[in-house]
Amino acid sequence: MPSRPVKALLSIEPGVDAEQVQESLPDEPDFSIVSVATSAEETIRMLADTPVDVLLVACAGYSDRALLLLEAVVKHNPDQHVMVLGHGSPNGFLRRAFEAGADDIVMLPATREHVRFEIHKLIARKQGSEQPVSAETSRLVCVLGPKGGTGKTLTATNLAVALAQRGERVALIDLDLQFGDVALCLGLPPERTVYDLAQSPGALDFEKLDAFLATHTSGVRTLIAPRRPDQASAVGAELLREVYSILRSTFDWVVVDTPPGFTAEVITSIDSSTDVVMVGMLDSLSLKNTKLGLETLELMKYDPDHIYLLLNRAHSRVGISQSDVEAVLGRAPDILIPSDREIPRTVNEGIPIVIARPQSEPAEAYGQLAELLAAPEAGQEPLVAAAAGGSRSKRRLFGRKA
Repeated sequence: MPSRPVKALLSIEPGVDAEQVQESLPDEPDFSIVSVATSAEETIRMLADTPVDVLLVACAGYSDRALLLLEAVVKHNPDQHVMVLGHGSPNGFLRRAFEAGADDIVMLPATREHVRFEIHKLIARKQGSEQPVSAETSRLVCVLGPKGGTGKTLTATNLAVALAQRGERVALIDLDLQFGDVALCLGLPPERTVYDLAQSPGALDFEKLDAFLATHTSGVRTLIAPRRPDQASAVGAELLREVYSILRSTFDWVVVDTPPGFTAEVITSIDSSTDVVMVGMLDSLSLKNTKLGLETLELMKYDPDHIYLLLNRAHSRVGISQSDVEAVLGRAPDILIPSDREIPRTVNEGIPIVIARPQSEPAEAYGQLAELLAAPEAGQEPLVAAAAGGSRSKRRLFGRKA
C-alpha cells in the first residue's frame, strides 16, 4: 500500500447516480476525494490545479464523453493514473476505454473494499512495486481466445491434466458461465457447480470451497460451470477473486478456461493471473480476433513475457503459412496443435487426449505447453522450440513499452 493517503479526483458524468458512486468509494483514512468534477473541462482544469494520485471517471454504459475525457487526460498528463467506474451494460466500452487510456476498470455496484483494493493495486502496479497476488509460488494460467470455437476448453483441460501428470497439484475452473464444457471434456457429472458455491451461505474458505470441487481421475480438482445460462449472473468478480486467492494458497497451478471476449469476469481473471495462453486457429477470422486479443492485453499492460500463443489445427492446409501468421500477429506461435481425428473422439469419450492417446502429436504438443509454462524463465531453451518452428525469444507484441 502507498506510504501516504491516496488523493483522488472524481469525475461524474451526467446520468450517473452520484450517490451510488459515493457509496462504492473507500471510506478509510488512506483514501480521500479531493474534489468532484461534473464535466470534462472542469476535470482537466482541476487536474492542472490540483495534482492527484488517481482520476476516477464514473460513467454509465457506453460513453463517448468518457472516451474523449480519457484521451484528453492522456494527452495532457500521460503519467496520470486513471480508473473508470462503469455502470450498466458496457456494450464494447471496456476495450475502447483501455484504448483511450484507462489503466483499470471497475464495474459498479462494487464494495468499498473492492474499489479500495483496485485503486491501491493500480498505483502499486504503475509504480512497478505491485506484489504478487499470493505469496506462494503458485501459478494461475488464464486460457483466452476472443473468438469462440478455437479450442480453449480443449487446451485448458489437456493443459491441466498434463500438469497433473507431472506430479503438480492442479485446480481447473470453468469460467464459461453460460456454456461451459469442461465437465463434458473431462467426463465429470455436474453435481455441484460454481453457481451452487455462489448461492451457499457463509464465509468462503478452502474447506467450504473444497466441497464444490469435482475430482478427475488425473487428480485435477475442477470447479464446474453452472448447469443453465441463466445462473451465470450469480457469479461475480468479487467471488472469483476470493476463489483464486484460496486456490493459489493450496494448489501449484490454477488453470482458468474463459468464454470469448473480455467480460468483467475475464478481466478479473487476467488481472489475477501469472500467465496467459492465447488460443487461436489457422484461419483469417481467428487470426484477426487473436491479434485484437493480444492488442487488448497490451493495452491492459500485461507482461508480454508471460503471454503464450497457441494455434489449434495448425497443420491444416488452408492457404495460410507460418510466415503469414507471424506477419499478422507480430510474433511466432509458441505451440502448434496439429489437426487429428483423435481429438473429437476423445472429446466424445470425455477423456483428454493426453490420457487417451498419450503418444499422439496433439498430446505431445499439450505436454510441451506444460513444459514451457513450468520451465525456468532463464537459462533453459524450452522443449517446444522445435515444434513452434523457432526459439521462444519473446518480443514485445507491438513495440510499445508497457
